[in-house]
Amino acid sequence: MHCIKLMGDKLSVRNFQNQVNDIHARITVLNKLTELGRAHTQVVT
Repeated sequence: MHCIKLMGDKLSVRNFQNQVNDIHARITVLNKLTELGRAHTQVVT
């Protein structure tokens, strides 16, 4: 939740469905940034 709040403390839209869409967009961006920063490991046998 802290990382989502770093993208902005307040929601700029008033309609509830638009607020839900705004949160989904923020979570999508956060997941993409997390994926880019994650190390990829391979098992070597």
